[in-house]
Amino acid sequence: MFEAVRRHQRIFLGIVLLLIIPSFVVVGAWDLISPGSDSATVAKVGKQKIQLSQWERAHQQSLEQFGGKLDPSLLDTTASRQATLNDLVTQQVLLASAIDLKVRVADSQMRRAISAIPAVQKGGQFDLGLYQQALKAQGLTVEGFEQQMRADLMIEILPAAIAGSSIAPRSVAKRLAQGALETRSVRIRKFSASDLFSVITVSESEIETFYQANLNQFQTPEEVDIALVTFVKPGSADSVELFSNLVYEQSDTLEPAAKKLNLPIQSIQGLRRQGLPAERVGKLAPELQRVITNPKFLQAVFSADTLVNKRNTEAVEIAPGVLASARVLAYRPAAPVPLATVKAQVEQQLRSKKAFEKATQSAEEALNEAKKISSAELASFVGLSASQTVSRAGSQKAPLETQKASSGTQKASSAKQKLAKEVPSKEIPAEVLSALFTAELNAVPKLLTVPASARTQAAWLIVIESSQVPAVDSAEVKDLAGREFSRLVQASLQDGLDRWVAMRREAVGVKVYPEKVAKSDTR
Repeated sequence: MFEAVRRHQRIFLGIVLLLIIPSFVVVGAWDLISPGSDSATVAKVGKQKIQLSQWERAHQQSLEQFGGKLDPSLLDTTASRQATLNDLVTQQVLLASAIDLKVRVADSQMRRAISAIPAVQKGGQFDLGLYQQALKAQGLTVEGFEQQMRADLMIEILPAAIAGSSIAPRSVAKRLAQGALETRSVRIRKFSASDLFSVITVSESEIETFYQANLNQFQTPEEVDIALVTFVKPGSADSVELFSNLVYEQSDTLEPAAKKLNLPIQSIQGLRRQGLPAERVGKLAPELQRVITNPKFLQAVFSADTLVNKRNTEAVEIAPGVLASARVLAYRPAAPVPLATVKAQVEQQLRSKKAFEKATQSAEEALNEAKKISSAELASFVGLSASQTVSRAGSQKAPLETQKASSGTQKASSAKQKLAKEVPSKEIPAEVLSALFTAELNAVPKLLTVPASARTQAAWLIVIESSQVPAVDSAEVKDLAGREFSRLVQASLQDGLDRWVAMRREAVGVKVYPEKVAKSDTR
């Protein structure tokens, strides 16, 4: 939530005022542009309503931060949609609380914030002409804009005051530092799946069974070819209404709207529910990129009304003053790829699965054998490596035998010298290190296995011989504890603010309608 507040303030102090102003509507503090209707209300904070259009703008801005470099489907998830809605609610709760608590923002403070916006400066100084021109371009008044700026400064002041009372104990930071600096002496044996791959065989019936059980992995994606028109006319309500009416009333064609408003009809092939692949998005004109990556536009294209009834989509607001409508020219549902086409891929996956299972079985068998012998005999157990000291960070020191041999000639006199002996591990994956350090050491040696997977590419037999935890007053613990304490303070501040906001949500009265921002084919 802290990040949401900081992000909101950065927007106000950003580089381009034309990109800043639409975000003011997102917060919904004063509902300056249009109040909206109850049917489009996605949340209520006290008597204040947050409208669907406000949520859409906020969510679209969050997606546009990546400039089309990522597939929108990776970002436009249920979790991200709920996070956007929660951010808007949190901001409104903070504003309502600031008003209740009589938080005041002086005129001089508000003017300094506006003057600091680079886009309204000339020669490093605030320029009234640029300021008025930018507001006029967006159809906003100076009074309305400054009212919103004052509200956002109130939102910024309150969290800082609340979070300042949080305390993080230094003792916790020291314990965390000790844990982070823990090392364990281990012997390992790796059972590589790739070593088994060449001897793994699969039958035709096994291939068929695996293919049928995993059909969702072997199918063509659902796609449409569309025609679309994009209308850009900031500040002209009559033209916006005309465009919206034309695509709605003559829903079997885009031509009347295109002809009346002199708009080109563009086409996009192979559009999916998640959008276009990033490499294709990057080749489109910037304005078209914004349309194709807009979540509401994609929902409209894949709605039942568009796919089944063959109608134009509604006029979707992409950004203030930017609308788009589309119609589907061709629809290709998702369909299984014939087994003959993907047989080699299916066989590869099946053989990998069998190899992982065989490697894991071999590790388990070795574990059972190792448990039958004494601790002294483990050092010579078949396939186990020499003893090595491994840290949580994934580095490992030289084998213990080598360390003992060299201890008489060279000793590390500081933490930095000790760490300098460590070299990056090229053998132990993160998943194996995690299992190694989460294992409880009620007694040593401790024996365990880690199964093979696509990430580890091997199964592992691990013998933990000992654990080394530095003293709480050691130099390395003190150094790391200082950094851990700073991190804990930040976490404690956010936790304190989160708890306070949760309390204020109840006091103010919050009602959220998450289903109205959920991904849906028909919304």
